[in-house]
Amino acid sequence: MVYQVFLLFVLALSSTHAANVLLIPLPAHSHCLEMVGVANELTKRGHFVFAYVPASFKTHCFDDSDVKVIHFDMTRDQEKTAEDFQTTTAKVIFEGSSVIASGLPLKIHNFCESQCYAAMNAAGGLKKLQSLRIDITLVDAMPMCGCLYYIPRFLKSPFVSVASYISESDSGMPFQTNTVPFILGTYTNNMTFPQRFLNHLTTVGASVMVKVIDVLYPVDITKFKQHVPTADIVDTKLVQESVLFLENSDSVLEYPKATYPNFIRVGGLTTRPIKPLSNDLEQFMSQSKNGVVVVSFGSMLKNAPPDLFQKLLEVFENLNHNVIMAYDKNENYGNVKTVKWLPQNDVLGHPNTVLFVSHCGKNGFFEGFYHGVPIICAPLNGDGYSTAIKVKYHKVGSSVDILNSDANEILKIIKDTLSDASIRKNMKKASAIFHSAPFTPQERAANAIEHVLKFGGDHLKPVSSKMSLIAHTMLDIWFTLFLLTSIILYIFYRLIRGCFTCIFSKQNTTRKKKIE
Repeated sequence: MVYQVFLLFVLALSSTHAANVLLIPLPAHSHCLEMVGVANELTKRGHFVFAYVPASFKTHCFDDSDVKVIHFDMTRDQEKTAEDFQTTTAKVIFEGSSVIASGLPLKIHNFCESQCYAAMNAAGGLKKLQSLRIDITLVDAMPMCGCLYYIPRFLKSPFVSVASYISESDSGMPFQTNTVPFILGTYTNNMTFPQRFLNHLTTVGASVMVKVIDVLYPVDITKFKQHVPTADIVDTKLVQESVLFLENSDSVLEYPKATYPNFIRVGGLTTRPIKPLSNDLEQFMSQSKNGVVVVSFGSMLKNAPPDLFQKLLEVFENLNHNVIMAYDKNENYGNVKTVKWLPQNDVLGHPNTVLFVSHCGKNGFFEGFYHGVPIICAPLNGDGYSTAIKVKYHKVGSSVDILNSDANEILKIIKDTLSDASIRKNMKKASAIFHSAPFTPQERAANAIEHVLKFGGDHLKPVSSKMSLIAHTMLDIWFTLFLLTSIILYIFYRLIRGCFTCIFSKQNTTRKKKIE
């Protein structure tokens, strides 16, 4: 008996320390879902996970998790910046407004700034966080939202950056613009010289633009001084202090790239085995003789013009398949069923699902990929366009412009994709490769977090994380090589010219002597 008690005591001492983990997602459902994917694995391992979000953020992302939510309030003016950002985004998507002319990058900056001010001015929320003694914080690494990192600074907590895409200038990763296309671009990883040239300019230019916006429109750091006396670093520098970078990307249906030990690719954070559907949904899915087409554009259709829904309805009503579509109301239109809340992962995993039509946000893309369902990308903004290029490049689906194509064109693309056996085969193979990995995306993320909790992260960081953008992109080296080459060529030119001058001078002297 004494031996058994002693053994239990030793096992308890040797077990992993249960950590308190904080999530700081931006108030966007897809961003929140990415973090909850990591949180679910951490809570499964005995850790305690908390989230710090605005009280106005109404989302289902915490419903199936053990994450304890702590709210902070926002003023009406602060909430208006979020509404302004959403309105401008809708204009860019549905009215064709220019991203630059509409001021969208600045709107993103203002939106993040308002979140930071509200979070750091919530005395009750901050006091609660302090009492939790947070061991590590996961921060949304969206560009121009660097002020969010002042929260873990205040808590004296190491932090991890989480995002669908993390730029090289933020993470210290090597620029691989010859093989890794810009996240908002339309190239594959097999680029011609002009494409590689433009890709490099775009990738570096985007990093410069973010830094310029932070310099021209700096966050008022004095508002954080009360809680973070050392708040004196430009926002873009804070992200570089992350102990880990977790990017929601993968090398199977995206592109391989070289990574440092502190940069972990965890594409598919929202993927998981399916759960049972409600009776209503299960009946609809099971009774579909020709299979089901799943349609979801996230929250995009809320701000879309009404005629877009009517056009899509016309398309889907002409299919021989049942269609289930995420929309803002629960209705039945013959073979088309719209639902306010779509358990996307679970319907994609249903054996009767034959096609996924999506705006191809990262989460939906990976869920379709995880369940081996061919995808038709209908990109509307952001990285949806580059995802559509990847889907076509790997021949696991198609793409369609639902805004500018008529109903007949959209219908033809859907029918062609449904009838293409090679697309189904390619997607099944890619999905099998994804499932063959030794760890799930959530496990890879949790393994890395537990590692830095135990050992810290300094031994994982590359020196490049402390370099300037000029040094990081090797512009100083290339400029020096250009200068040295120019000097050598100039000296060579002067020598050749001097030799020819000397030869011609001797020839002229010889001729003169002969004439005399």
